Amino acid sequence: MSTTQATFATARINRLIGRAFSAAAVLLSVESGLNYVNQTQYLNQPLSWILVSILWATTAAFTYTFWFGSASYIYLRIHAIYMFGLLAAWPLMIREVPIHDGTFYSFLWWAFDTGWVAAAISFRLKWAISYYVVLITATQLMFYSPLGGSHSVTQVVTDGIFTILTNGSIAVIVLMLRNAANSTDKANAEAIQVAVLQAKAEAESKERRRLDALIHDSVLTALISATNAKTSVEAQSAAELASSALDKLAKLEANAADGSPVFCGDLFDSIITAAKRLDPEIEARKDCQTHFAVNQEVSSALTEAILQGLQNSQIHAGLNAKRELILKASPGVLKLVLKDDGRGFRPNRVPKGRLGIKNSIIGRVQSVGGEVHIVSSPGQGATVILEWSSN
Repeated sequence: MSTTQATFATARINRLIGRAFSAAAVLLSVESGLNYVNQTQYLNQPLSWILVSILWATTAAFTYTFWFGSASYIYLRIHAIYMFGLLAAWPLMIREVPIHDGTFYSFLWWAFDTGWVAAAISFRLKWAISYYVVLITATQLMFYSPLGGSHSVTQVVTDGIFTILTNGSIAVIVLMLRNAANSTDKANAEAIQVAVLQAKAEAESKERRRLDALIHDSVLTALISATNAKTSVEAQSAAELASSALDKLAKLEANAADGSPVFCGDLFDSIITAAKRLDPEIEARKDCQTHFAVNQEVSSALTEAILQGLQNSQIHAGLNAKRELILKASPGVLKLVLKDDGRGFRPNRVPKGRLGIKNSIIGRVQSVGGEVHIVSSPGQGATVILEWSSN
């Protein structure tokens, strides 16, 4: 199973972190905006206003994407990088040199608060550390200069340490939450993989026992016929039975090497057993109106997809949700239905980060020629339908 499929907890944590940061960023923007208004006497217009408006536009962009969109990091990265643009433009924004007693702090001091966190959330660790070092150094050099308020060396060092401690602690918390989410994803992925392997082994075991019994009967019949043959006709018949038994043995050996096909009844039994391991309370039933075999690739794909759907329901449907698994087989057609009565969702608004639906369910079934239908709406539960046809 692909590691990209294990994204449930990580995607949820990333969205929650993004939403919390977005809410804080709005408040911090208000704070930096008030400081900007208080410093307009020192600033060139309309240049400073244009630059600040762009800053607020990037804040609005990532706030929207985390609350209503796909939770993309692109706007966070743009927001973080834009801080360097503001810092570089500070000499152009200054119209009047501020007082030199160390009490003046540019409004950028508050604006940069969102930049630190945006970098911690959206950059890889090594790039986030580099971002912190460069921006903190550049900011304190700006404050040390006459254009930034002529802060003392002690003041510059103290402010730099304060920035590292406050914003660095936020970055550490973000990393800890992500590591915990990654561990959860890994455990969930391993649980599904184990369930799939167990289901596959059980289905193959049932098929092997059936074939073993068939071979045993064929060989035994051939031996008895050969022993009791008294005429040339009976001997010829015994020889034909022996040849048939040898053919069956050869086919069994070939199937063992290539992966034996699995009859739908055995496949359904193994899926139900695996589902009950993941959710002992699930109601499961099967309806086999035919008896045909599917190859290993199809059986594995359907098993993985339906178990991934079960895990998806366990994570998102709510603690009190009840689930039902219905497995049906008609001539040449398999239909697997998973229902829950949980909180539901709008399928057309599933975030791009929810790879469990896109890759592990839809993509997995489509890879073997099947189809997936998802029916859900908020408050109405969810139904996942997997269909596969041999035609």
